[in-house]
Amino acid sequence: MITYIIYTCVCIFFIILKTAVLTNFTVFGNFYDILLPVVLYLGLFRPVTEGLPLVLFCGFCMDSLTGGPFGIYISMYFWLFIAAKGLIQFFHAQSILIKPFIVFIGVIVENLMFLTLLTIFDGGNVLPESFVQSAISQSVWAAITGPFFFLLFDYFHTKFGNWFDEWTFQRKENG
Repeated sequence: MITYIIYTCVCIFFIILKTAVLTNFTVFGNFYDILLPVVLYLGLFRPVTEGLPLVLFCGFCMDSLTGGPFGIYISMYFWLFIAAKGLIQFFHAQSILIKPFIVFIGVIVENLMFLTLLTIFDGGNVLPESFVQSAISQSVWAAITGPFFFLLFDYFHTKFGNWFDEWTFQRKENG
């Protein structure tokens, strides 16, 4: 139960960071979806029973805050979570081949999903130049910051996991 609370707080923190803080700095104007590393981390390192409800919660929050058709982020996060779960069937989650590139690949896949939806809803009109520039900028940001997010998540998960294990052990010992 405590894991859900911690990850829910992390998700809410990143939603606030993305919508209220990063949008005020021009250097972060084309920053990628900051919840994407959380979704991918949950897909790679957490069980489905723990990760899926959090992924759906994050998608619901993002759908509620954006002006797009409802369900886009829920669907996108769900499929990225499933893809990450599928990826660990072929690679070890801690693999040097996955960690540095997973956020970069996730950003590309997310932009391809947005492009598909844009094409469907816009009637197949010409691809906007701003979309291409935004996708390239987001990919560069993901390549630079993605591995750091995963190191940060690993550190905090280990730190809170050890703290929670000690707290549970002491509680059983005293109780």
